[in-house]
Amino acid sequence: MSKTAITPDQIAAKLTQPGPKLSTKPADRLPAPTTEQAMTLTLDQLRPYDRNPRTQQNPKYDEIKESIRAVGLKQKLTVTQRPGDDRYMISDGGNTRLTILNELHEETGEERFYYQDCHFIPWQGEINVLAGHLAENDNRGQLSWIERARGIYEAKRMIEEDVGDEISQRRLVDHLRTLGYSVTQSHISRMLYTIEHFLPTIPLTLDSGMGKGQVEKLISYRQFCEECWERCRAYWEASADDLGEGEQWATSVVDGDFAQAWHDEMTQLDHEGQTEFRWNIVEDRLKGMLHDHTGLHFNPIDMAWKNWFTVRKYAKAASEEEKADIWTTVDSELQRLRYPQERHLYPPIEDSSKGSKTSATPTQTLASGNASHDADEVGQSEREGDGDHDALTFEEGQTNLSPTPTPKASERGVPTSGGVDESAQMKEMRAQLAQLEQRNAELEAGSQKPLVAPQGLGSSESSGDDLGGLLDSDGFMQEHNPHPTRSLEEQETLVDDLTLSPYEESDGHRQLRHWQAKEHGEEAVDFEAAALKSVPLMSGGPVAPITDLWHVPAWRRNARDLRMQIGEVVQALADWAGIEVSGTTETIRLNAREGLGYELDPLGDNPGRRAQLIWQLLAGLQGDIDPMLPAEISLFGELVGSHGADSDVCLPDGLFIRVFWLTRLIRVLREGLAEGDPQ
Repeated sequence: MSKTAITPDQIAAKLTQPGPKLSTKPADRLPAPTTEQAMTLTLDQLRPYDRNPRTQQNPKYDEIKESIRAVGLKQKLTVTQRPGDDRYMISDGGNTRLTILNELHEETGEERFYYQDCHFIPWQGEINVLAGHLAENDNRGQLSWIERARGIYEAKRMIEEDVGDEISQRRLVDHLRTLGYSVTQSHISRMLYTIEHFLPTIPLTLDSGMGKGQVEKLISYRQFCEECWERCRAYWEASADDLGEGEQWATSVVDGDFAQAWHDEMTQLDHEGQTEFRWNIVEDRLKGMLHDHTGLHFNPIDMAWKNWFTVRKYAKAASEEEKADIWTTVDSELQRLRYPQERHLYPPIEDSSKGSKTSATPTQTLASGNASHDADEVGQSEREGDGDHDALTFEEGQTNLSPTPTPKASERGVPTSGGVDESAQMKEMRAQLAQLEQRNAELEAGSQKPLVAPQGLGSSESSGDDLGGLLDSDGFMQEHNPHPTRSLEEQETLVDDLTLSPYEESDGHRQLRHWQAKEHGEEAVDFEAAALKSVPLMSGGPVAPITDLWHVPAWRRNARDLRMQIGEVVQALADWAGIEVSGTTETIRLNAREGLGYELDPLGDNPGRRAQLIWQLLAGLQGDIDPMLPAEISLFGELVGSHGADSDVCLPDGLFIRVFWLTRLIRVLREGLAEGDPQ
């Protein structure tokens, strides 16, 4: 049986029949190469590494840019391709150069910047790319401490994700070494410490370029503070059954959070652009923090601080006794906080029998109430010859250790007043002392009486005019009316008057300031105490002394009194300048009823230089100067002596201070008038 022949039409139909449908989508790009090779890529195909540890611009950015602009890119970019990515990524450093190439192409449009010959390496993993960037930047020495720390922290995280478990620092060192990046374990330890404890607290300082030495010093500061805190915590936890009077500090330390206290204190010292700390300020603030939270006095903290850093510096040479002595002062201070009534024997006392030191313990304290009784017993036993001659006793109020009680006056052979054994010379000295005390009392009583103007001056109107308004309606000298004591209300008014804007100072910082002043042989001044004291000025002349350079007493704040005081200063300035001042003169007229207390008319013909400067100064205070006289700026410089060769026009010190007092009085007067005070 023969087969059916296929006709040409059937063959043509088979050939034109469509083929099977594809089950996959067509590829829109070629896969990444699997071997290292050279390739030419465009800038559109390249992008920087998105996890680059460098966060700050390369300090040599402009220099590199000009070099590439002149001769092009000499070193090929090393690139790789992350799986699933459609662009090539910088592999082992070169992000700065890629950024510069994009800028130059935008600026010039030249193709030599657009097309780049690159060296491709197959993808090996995220950790390999990160290690490559760290190694490249380390070789160039261009990473800051915090940038390296961030890179190390990120590398550790990636490795732990790959192995599925935490790794030690030594294992991290080994792993990074296999990736071509060598770093010591001590560096890794400090970097991870920086990320954990410092980056959340002082990010601005770290990003500004804080270096390794600064970080290491700050680490030691934090370690001391934490160790001191934990020492206090351990003490209070061990004494939980009997906290004594230290319950407040036990609660503060045991329930407190050292990390938060550290963060709150150091955050205040973080500033943008700062690469170094002022370590004396850091030290003071940290000691203040420990004082505020633990209750320890600054002296024990300071002694422990010095001992701790000394032992740390000479760790190999330090003896066990020196290491154990670091916290002796802190332990003694904790005992004092627990039992403040007891007197603790510190520093340790030399034991003459053994020739060694014995540290103070709670059993080595004596209550002040039994001190006198113990002293009598010791004295009696010594007289009998069977007592301990090394016994130590305290008298009431005594602060130093003494082997014997302080003898009374009769025991020292000092005669009492009127005694039969008192010599004639002693009696004569006592009589002279009594006379001096009586004379002193009379002088003090006389100084508290108000000074009354001489009768000759107060009896005529012309005399009153000559005094320029120094006398009040009762005939008393206005400035000399003394106020030896101030009431509580006056003190509060004075403090409020001198407080321009409030400042809150913690108790810890105030105690620290007082302690530092005492250490330097000075006395710290608190504003509240200093405000109750005056800053007086006395100089010879017709004007009464200024009892305070700032505060104007309430009883002299009415408009009339203020104008009278202004007139007194104007009178003194005019006398020095040779300008006539009175109630009728045509140059300067004193007026206690309105205005600033004085009125000005033009100077006469050919006035002296002093007269010109003083007149222009007074006119300037009124806001109406004479354009023909020296300008305000130049005249003030000549008057205060800051410029000019003519010393004759420089104000004497007494008048110079009174110019300030004059402006102060005018300001107080204007404030009072603005508030509606009576004229």
